Amino acid sequence: MVSSQNKQYHSKKVVSAVMAGLMVLGTGAATTAAAAEQTAVSAPASTSSLFSDVKSGFWGEKYIYQLAAQGIVMGENGKFRPNDPVSQQEAVTMAIRFLNQQASDSNGLATTLPTNMKVSSYAVPYVKLALQQSLLDMKKESAYSDPKVTWGAKKASREWVLEVLVRAIGRTSDAKAAMNKATGFADNAKISPDRLGFVNVAVSLDLVQGVSGNRFDPQGAVTRAQMATFLSRAQAHIETNYANQSKGYVTSVDSGKLEIYVDGKPSVFTLDGSTTYFEKDSAKRLSNSDIKPYTMVTVIGKDNKAAYVEILDPNQKVESFERTYARLSPNNVIWFDSNSTFEELSYDANTKFLDQNGNEIDPKTMAAGSVVTVERETFTPQKRIVAIRIKNGLVNKTATGTVQSVDSVNKTISIKDASSTVVDSFKWDDSTLIQYQNQLLSPSELKAGSVVSYTVKNSVLQKVEISQSVDRTVTAMLYNVESNGKTITYKRSNSNQLETKFLVEKPELVISGIAQPVLGDLLADATSGDQVELTINGEEKVTKIQVLGRQMEQMNGVTVVSYDPKKRWLMVSDDKSLPKVIILDDKTKLDSSSGSTLSAVEGLLGAGRKVNITHIGNRALSLEVVYKYDGKVTAINTTTKTVTILTAEGQSISIPYNTPKVELYSKPVASISDIKIGDEVSAQLSTNQDSLFSLRAKTSVQFEVVSTENTLNRVRVKNEGITSEFYTDKAVLTDENGQAIRINDLRAGTLINVNFVGTTASSVQYVKLSLGQVIEVDAAGGAFTVKAFNGANEKLSTSGKVKVIRGGVVSTNLNTLTGNDRVEVRKDIDGTTIVKVLDSLTRSFWRYDNGDVFVKRSYTTENYRFPAASNVYVHEKDQNLSVQSLKEDDNIVLYFNNGTVVEIVKQ
Repeated sequence: MVSSQNKQYHSKKVVSAVMAGLMVLGTGAATTAAAAEQTAVSAPASTSSLFSDVKSGFWGEKYIYQLAAQGIVMGENGKFRPNDPVSQQEAVTMAIRFLNQQASDSNGLATTLPTNMKVSSYAVPYVKLALQQSLLDMKKESAYSDPKVTWGAKKASREWVLEVLVRAIGRTSDAKAAMNKATGFADNAKISPDRLGFVNVAVSLDLVQGVSGNRFDPQGAVTRAQMATFLSRAQAHIETNYANQSKGYVTSVDSGKLEIYVDGKPSVFTLDGSTTYFEKDSAKRLSNSDIKPYTMVTVIGKDNKAAYVEILDPNQKVESFERTYARLSPNNVIWFDSNSTFEELSYDANTKFLDQNGNEIDPKTMAAGSVVTVERETFTPQKRIVAIRIKNGLVNKTATGTVQSVDSVNKTISIKDASSTVVDSFKWDDSTLIQYQNQLLSPSELKAGSVVSYTVKNSVLQKVEISQSVDRTVTAMLYNVESNGKTITYKRSNSNQLETKFLVEKPELVISGIAQPVLGDLLADATSGDQVELTINGEEKVTKIQVLGRQMEQMNGVTVVSYDPKKRWLMVSDDKSLPKVIILDDKTKLDSSSGSTLSAVEGLLGAGRKVNITHIGNRALSLEVVYKYDGKVTAINTTTKTVTILTAEGQSISIPYNTPKVELYSKPVASISDIKIGDEVSAQLSTNQDSLFSLRAKTSVQFEVVSTENTLNRVRVKNEGITSEFYTDKAVLTDENGQAIRINDLRAGTLINVNFVGTTASSVQYVKLSLGQVIEVDAAGGAFTVKAFNGANEKLSTSGKVKVIRGGVVSTNLNTLTGNDRVEVRKDIDGTTIVKVLDSLTRSFWRYDNGDVFVKRSYTTENYRFPAASNVYVHEKDQNLSVQSLKEDDNIVLYFNNGTVVEIVKQ
């Protein structure tokens, strides 16, 4: 919180627009006063039109637009120049504006600048005020002595800026207390001793983070984008009201207008394409459609024109209760049956009527007697109805419409009724008939945009018939590709029948490992053809073929008998000493220590050479001249310099070594001494197969996904607080059941198990997380049942080791679980079932504000404020509640996962 002393300075004459414009140009800019004045005057309240060089998705755009809307930072000629360095005088000027202070050259400031603290004329009152308010240390700054660059023009360093900010938010005493504390950064010794405490405080308050390599880079120059970020983060630690900023609840929103409820009265703001939208805890830019009624927002803008809108709490502030629907009457009145009488409530055009799946429906289709949940906003005296949701009710109808989406997990199809704008969601089951032109389809082949006629009975789809199709996909095995390239024949994954389709003139082909594949790269076979996903358009022609997998035979470690380079016939002796002829062609994938061209490989195909071959029939798909062995290390003899490996086939192989390259994921620079007996490894041989070239250890690690870059096959992950990244181009990706997935199926926050060969990922498997209440334990059978927050029961089997963690105490017995425990369940990297029992706390409810739950405390030092998950589960027995429906003094039980409230039980 800013001291009262900071609040007493209000200028009668502020720095002119000319000087304000000059401030943002950077030191040394030869800009006339007229040009600066034009920049300041022409700068619109709409920030996005200012900065053409701040592209959508830029990491700092949120902070730049926020501070620009608040008048703390500015731009010039439509540009912000986010990567330009900030001078010390610019940083001071921004810090004074950040404090909502004003400075002028004639407001009675008595402070005199030291002679060696030379600054531009516009910055003089700001620097004077900063010295007087102790944002700057007079003694330190007056010691400046660089004759080449003035004090004001000097590039502001990271440690210098953070000292100014920590002083600005009133944490100087905390910084002095932390002066002797190491930061934990690798370059801690490079931080100036007199600024170490300020850096510690800034890091602890999340004003700043380190740079790559766990460094702080204290002398690094601060860019304009970084300065905006620091200032934005620091606003959480001061109390100041900017003149053009409002906070309230959204009462209505559309593409051109936003109305919010502020201090008991409505405020209306205009919106346009230049308005920027963000959420409190995310830097990702949002759109107008992300602003929902009855949520809390901050709006920044002049003359009721919103330049910046930030969602503070995405949860709609509503209360809910159940009623039995009776009928509708004119003037937007709805009647409910309340035993011997009727209750009437009013609704308006913004009220949503929703079915059991949350899809909007026409209120006229509701059946009398349906049990509904009524939701009302709670922040205005009118308590307007937000939504009426059908809880129990059946649908029977025959209609036409357009498919909006297909949910294969929940087995639902959403259809927009042709006679209205309402989208209904219906379940399907095994008896549901889906067809197109007399051809039976699976639900997964039904695509959004398809025009259909459909029949629903008891809310379950009976029949869906496509009258106008869009692109759909079919998973199948490739049976034949016609030589003229006009048709393909395939066998569906769920059928033994063959189907033939025409190809479009230039179908798109996707085959992993082939940059520009052609039809000839596809492998068609009666029993072992490519597993493919076909995209079929509305004309029933194949527009895209993506190879998902290939079936083939593998021969490992077979011995070359002879090779005919003219015919490309390779005779080998298999593991039973039986001869087999394999034919190489231009499509055979070749691999050897000498290269992957035919000329490089042919020279190695002498008699006695060991090779690995994959083939379909006698056609070689790949040929690898053996240059590695995979297995377990059984011996390392440093005297004879040999490594002995036991392969999976039971073969013991001793390989001599000299100075092999050693790869170990956990150790960037490794040697042979880092390899232990029992380690699984991949040993690469020299070109002549007579010595060890490299040794790569096989390791497994469990990570949390941070982000993915699909086009690069790159995954950024976190383990034990350390962030790293790896590539998946050589890895097999599967879900928890072993089914193939793609890199874009990996979501931030999920856990994955990764197997490495050296530093290269060979497999990635999604780790399932289950969260809920224990309702049954079968310790003898090694299983227990968890009721998830959505009400579904899931039986979990430990199938091996188990660890139950409760309050830091670890048990290996499921008997320690009780029927009231809330748990998070996952499999560790070694297959151990980890059951974390969530901490709980019983308190009296006080209030819910800005994503935090406040409770009443028994003594003054007791914590009373807890962050809540965005999807926190609130209920009383089996009745779902909203957190806003809780009343002061309600008895509640809070359940925490990683310090965040995930469940609230009203007692």
